[in-house]
Amino acid sequence: MNGRLERILVLSIWDEIWSLGEGCGVPDEIHFINRLTERGVKIDFLIPEPLHGGVPYRRDGLEYHFYPNIFRSYSHLPGPARRILQSARFSTTTIPVLRKLVEKTGPDLILGYSSHPMKAVSRVGHEKKIPTAAKLFGVMYLNHRHLPWWKYWWYNYEQILSLRNDIGHYLVLNDGTQGDKALASYGVDPAKITFLPNGMNMGWSDLDVDVNEARKEFGLPEDKTLLVTFSRLVKSKRVDLFLDAAAAIDPSLLEGTAIVIGGDGPDRRSLERKAEDLGLSSRVYFPGPVKYDLVPRLLKSCDIFVGTNELTNMSMPPCEALLCGVPVVAFDIAGTSEAVIDGRTGLLAPAGDIPALTSAIETLLKDPEQRKRLGDNARSFAVENFMSWEDRVLNELKLFESLVTIDDK
Repeated sequence: MNGRLERILVLSIWDEIWSLGEGCGVPDEIHFINRLTERGVKIDFLIPEPLHGGVPYRRDGLEYHFYPNIFRSYSHLPGPARRILQSARFSTTTIPVLRKLVEKTGPDLILGYSSHPMKAVSRVGHEKKIPTAAKLFGVMYLNHRHLPWWKYWWYNYEQILSLRNDIGHYLVLNDGTQGDKALASYGVDPAKITFLPNGMNMGWSDLDVDVNEARKEFGLPEDKTLLVTFSRLVKSKRVDLFLDAAAAIDPSLLEGTAIVIGGDGPDRRSLERKAEDLGLSSRVYFPGPVKYDLVPRLLKSCDIFVGTNELTNMSMPPCEALLCGVPVVAFDIAGTSEAVIDGRTGLLAPAGDIPALTSAIETLLKDPEQRKRLGDNARSFAVENFMSWEDRVLNELKLFESLVTIDDK
């Protein structure tokens, strides 16, 4: 090694670059690839074999390599069996492929995306004497020690076991799940943890949007106050609780209100049925997956963002809402209050307290002036405290360069 980061090998569990379909979801990986390759760093991604072949993204300096897609192999099994088998097979499947790829490409650093690759990354890194790191995009339930022991273990056993492996450094993104605290509680040296915010497209704060035109574009009513949420529609997002809270809104306020649930996922059908069962189907809109570039148009066409995630309401969508000047009403869970500051950038309700959430929503429905004040505060707070994608990835690059330099000494 020459003490410079010239080539990085990434072991990932994802065969797509966008989590919700082409152009929809979090653009973290695209910014990572673009910024590093712009600076002359070559990137090799080792990913599961994509269903339809090809590669997820094309860029000079980027090359994809594949391992057998164990996630697809067990997709026909019930959830618990699928999860156990995928976890058990991941390391045995990826270690031989990773070892050969390291011998072929000679990377300066091996990086694992999420906790699943830690064993493979640690094993091969030690064998080949190459620096290692893990990039965690959040830690899900790892800091939820209040759960019953059996539920806590079931939710977290992959992460708990992965932390037994010796990884050189942990890059943890602050999605509000308090990953730095969770890792430290499992004995990870804080000096080996770098805690960085999610990146933001800071230009969204000044983007001028014609509200009526945007509402037409998304098929939304022009004459209603819009409550919005968007995410991958899975159980942990608890969008069902958003519908419960909406159904409890005073009828005189609900009459002038519509509910927007953006995104897609396995829970969409059940949410549509629930909206119908609650008598809300005429005022609930499902625009589907939203292209990343159109997210600010959706947010700025709405009036209040509602966060009911049971993990964190400081993830990308509520933070993007703040940046767009939309006040957030949310359950106060994990690190949510770092960004959704009660009475300043939004309103908070105790986690899981639907009547309190409904009351907070009603407060803002009744008071357009307070909505505007909180929205203006939200935008100012976001501009002052959030980090651009460029700066976030630059911080990653500096970290990786330091790991290579330290190892070279």
